[in-house]
Amino acid sequence: MTSNPPAEIQTLIDAHINGFNTQDDNLFLRVFGDTAIIIDGIAPYRWLNPNAPANWLADVEKWREGLGVTNEHLSYEMGFWNVEGSSAYAVISGTLTITIKGQAIVRTGTLAYTFANRDGVWKIEAQAWGRTS
Repeated sequence: MTSNPPAEIQTLIDAHINGFNTQDDNLFLRVFGDTAIIIDGIAPYRWLNPNAPANWLADVEKWREGLGVTNEHLSYEMGFWNVEGSSAYAVISGTLTITIKGQAIVRTGTLAYTFANRDGVWKIEAQAWGRTS
């Protein structure tokens, strides 16, 4: 196993992170499969299909507005990954920098993904953020 996952998986992770960092909802949503779920550190903590990614984005926007968040940026390093047939798993370690009312706050964590290849197309099926600080 090399330090980077196959290109199809790496491309999805990069697009997911770039969509989040730039608040490009179309880019962010495009990487998810139809049955995707999201687990995160803001209430209600779990989003199920249908439309879990879009519902998560709506709740994130409410969270941002409620706290006065003006910027979020996630930088990451690849951790573990594995591909078995049409299923894949990857974990990245991330540093999330959040600007709240002009003050930068840094949180570390891991972002675990599951992926599925359906009809020759890889998509993210789940993402779960686990905060470590």
